[in-house]
Amino acid sequence: MNSHIQMPRVLLKRFHNDNNRFFYYDIEKRIVENNGTAKSTNTQLDYYSQQTEDYFGDVIETPFGELLTYIEKTGIDRETFSISSSAKQIIKNFMFALIARGPSFSNQMNREENFWQAFPAQFLHDFISKNGIIIAQENDLLSEYIVTFMLNKTTIPFVLSMDGIYNYTLNGHTVINLPIAPNVTVSLIHESYSSRVIHKDNSISMFELTRPDDITLMNGCAFSTQLKRNWGYVICSEREELDRLVSAYCCFD
Repeated sequence: MNSHIQMPRVLLKRFHNDNNRFFYYDIEKRIVENNGTAKSTNTQLDYYSQQTEDYFGDVIETPFGELLTYIEKTGIDRETFSISSSAKQIIKNFMFALIARGPSFSNQMNREENFWQAFPAQFLHDFISKNGIIIAQENDLLSEYIVTFMLNKTTIPFVLSMDGIYNYTLNGHTVINLPIAPNVTVSLIHESYSSRVIHKDNSISMFELTRPDDITLMNGCAFSTQLKRNWGYVICSEREELDRLVSAYCCFD
């Protein structure tokens, strides 16, 4: 079975273009490729066991996919938009999984516990990823963040890295972004900025982005964060933005 190592198919496919493909920058090969697909990108044979794949599907990916479908069908680009009370935890669970499934997280855990190296690789991938998610849930990680969305009104699409999430500052406050489409991100905004985000009736502001510079900044954060991993891919529905990011952030011998 081909496992998606970190970023699952349920989100990758939202970045397909009209040809059911996307462009992607391969960080190890240092090249932009043209024919990426959600089915085959970021995969490795038997990286996880079937039991763990079922866990990801039932607990993390299916609820998140259903939320994405609801957003697509309802239309987030409207004067008011509401999501269920469970949506916040569904989003955070998906983020926990991205962190726990990351090869850099797995490598760090292996270095800290040398005796784990005696176990088969698949067992370690299963154990570290599942327990990483559970620990994040038990410790209510990201509890100090407010969940909202940012809508990209420019002609420059968001890119998606295999890490998925990246952070930056907005008027001095921390924001964690997870692109869920070329024109939408889930954005976790630190509660220190709650006066700007939460209104008296407890409704939460969404953000419209109309300046191309804002998008290029965010894409740069996503791209440079993945570059630091020395692994993985950054995908985009259009090649032009990937070429710009490569030119801006990559140094070649």
